[in-house]
Amino acid sequence: MKPAIEALVTNNPAWSVSGETLVGNWQFADFASLRTIVAQLCDLADELNHHPTVTYGYNTLQIESTTHDAGNTITEKDIDLAQRVSQLIGELV
Repeated sequence: MKPAIEALVTNNPAWSVSGETLVGNWQFADFASLRTIVAQLCDLADELNHHPTVTYGYNTLQIESTTHDAGNTITEKDIDLAQRVSQLIGELV
């Protein structure tokens, strides 16, 4: 799993690893831009049946993803979610 995590972080600089959690951080132009992304992020999480912790403010977004039913570790579910989130944000920004 480690090579996949390293590849994700290398190819998507918004993502980092904190302990056993993938953490993504972004900044947007304004709240309206952020609102659109958060709404689609919720749909994506439901589609993948993998729900990260999402924290946002006026123009900032932080996503934390770990797999609770695997002992709070980073799994393929987290990597897939992170890649799809990066793709989503790339398409919308």
